[in-house]
Amino acid sequence: MKALVRYGMGDDELELRDVPEPSPGPGEVKIKIEAVGVCGTDIHGHPSLKPPVILGHELAGTVVELGEGVKERKIGDRVTSETTAYICGKCRFCRTEDYNLCPDRRGIATKADGAFAEYMVIREQSTHVLPENIGFSAGALCEPLACAVHAVIEQGQVQSGETAAVVGPGPLGLLVVQVAKAQGAAVIVAGLPADKPRMELACKLGADRAVDVMQEDLAEVARSMTDGYGADIAFECSGAVPAVKTALSCIRVRGRYVQGGIFHKEVPLDFDDVFFKREITMIGSHTQKPSSWRKSLQLLREGKVNLEALISEELPLDRWREAFWKVRDRTAIKIVLKP
Repeated sequence: MKALVRYGMGDDELELRDVPEPSPGPGEVKIKIEAVGVCGTDIHGHPSLKPPVILGHELAGTVVELGEGVKERKIGDRVTSETTAYICGKCRFCRTEDYNLCPDRRGIATKADGAFAEYMVIREQSTHVLPENIGFSAGALCEPLACAVHAVIEQGQVQSGETAAVVGPGPLGLLVVQVAKAQGAAVIVAGLPADKPRMELACKLGADRAVDVMQEDLAEVARSMTDGYGADIAFECSGAVPAVKTALSCIRVRGRYVQGGIFHKEVPLDFDDVFFKREITMIGSHTQKPSSWRKSLQLLREGKVNLEALISEELPLDRWREAFWKVRDRTAIKIVLKP
């Protein structure tokens, strides 16, 4: 079968290759891949990446074969999948289903083969049946939605009536906007001049205010919406170092800061301001876990999140270079590849 393989860490060390078609082992299902979202980590890499590996971790498809012992899935099921391929099953994090924190965890597209291929195998426990109202292309975006749900609901614990600032209107930021609105928060989205189309989309998806940080002061806008206090919580969703200062600037005394974007360089931090002057709570949000997926699928069933609005284009897998360039150049929000 054809698969997009990263065989080294260099920018050009990936190619479409012929690889053996996988077969499911005990407890695994084989999925015919119908749609895969292109993520920034596919392009820029991920800290846990171990080549050679097939990329692609945002997927939807159809179950076509069952391994020995599979009980919950059946052939023909329309599914999406968590990114967890293996866990130890013994550590304190596995015992609480915090699989994203298991020290021995192996994820697809980093340490296990992913979904930029015609077929993929994954453990049955990682699969979820798609809601009937969700197609394959939208279903492929369940993974970034689960990341947003983990950040907003499970880590950030956003409550109705709070004010949330979302810095970085990329795919994750646009999903965080929607999940925060579903929680009943007022939402400010912030970005650069080049982000204008994305911020306009954010407003269509529910954001109450958009801020071009080159034209307006995000902190002042947040204070103007909160009787002078500032945002209750801010989400950094871009992974850009300058965005950290921007996000921190708008948070009220004893507010919360959630890091959702992935950095590729060191980040300086003014600890005096964060901890002594304002007592801000700093929160990390790392990928997702099973509870994030259950909450995400419920939001989709209730029609509270629009995934299709993020899809800029659908392309065949052999046009992956074009898709990567469009995502890298920010001329697309989300591109879905069709193996």
